[in-house]
Amino acid sequence: MSSRVNSNYQSFLAHTSPLVPVHYHTQVTGASSFSTVASGAEAKEVRRPHIVLGDIWSAYEEFSCYGNEVPLSLEGIDEDVTSYYAPTLSAMQIFTIKPFADDGGSSSRLGFSCLSPAYCASYFCFLVTGLSSSIGTNDSSSYLYFQYNELELPHERHPLTAKIEQLAEQHSGLHSLTSSDLSPDSWLSIAWYPIYQIPSVKSMKKELSAAFLTYHKLKPDFPETFVEDDKKVKEKGKSSSEEEVVFPPFGAMTYKAVGNVWNMPWTSDHDDRDRHEKAASSWVEKLGFAHSDYWFFFRCKFYCYPR
Repeated sequence: MSSRVNSNYQSFLAHTSPLVPVHYHTQVTGASSFSTVASGAEAKEVRRPHIVLGDIWSAYEEFSCYGNEVPLSLEGIDEDVTSYYAPTLSAMQIFTIKPFADDGGSSSRLGFSCLSPAYCASYFCFLVTGLSSSIGTNDSSSYLYFQYNELELPHERHPLTAKIEQLAEQHSGLHSLTSSDLSPDSWLSIAWYPIYQIPSVKSMKKELSAAFLTYHKLKPDFPETFVEDDKKVKEKGKSSSEEEVVFPPFGAMTYKAVGNVWNMPWTSDHDDRDRHEKAASSWVEKLGFAHSDYWFFFRCKFYCYPR
């Protein structure tokens, strides 16, 4: 086995967390201009960071076109095996801090894809009944702009960025909205399914067929996640003055992630996976969102493959 500081599970999470450009807008703080003059106080201009939703999709564009490569360490293999994963949109909810509507439309959207009856049963589709009235945050300052719950078979789904472009034809905010416009309840879930490995390892076909479901907040925390001197930045030839934020998952689910490949001895894999699964579960429960992929992964955790 080749030497590696991180486990395969940690490697997957790290390599599926792209860098997103950080922009700034100027905000004036303090009293109004009239009261400032009267009181002698000084108004201050503060630069606030934000990211644009369109930049998030751009960060995933290469992954969507060619698959995302993740280096893995396997027992009995002296070199790293590179596994490629294709990302697709699994679910998304966008809440804004003030009402936002596309031209000629409502500020509350509900999107679902069609699904075959047989697949519907395995995905607990009875849970999506009445979603338009049950989904959402209890925060009165959040306004639901858009939500989506993918129900297609994995191999019939569009690549992530292609799906976003399709949805953005009617919902322009998917490109134009910024994190400053969003409520902290806004989130995105991405399904990652393997497409091939280099070199191919037939002896571990079952272990390498693992799929993942990652959960990301669309309103990142600033400035703790800024990238100042990241190796990826240097590799892309970007100057250190171009700030970027890492877009990591706060929760994750696994499917067919069995054996030592995804639960490597002497690592924190078991605790990490348990923590990410609990975070995903708490999130969908908090929002009352019947996330179809989540329930499929959750069901298979107990009935399909042992961990």
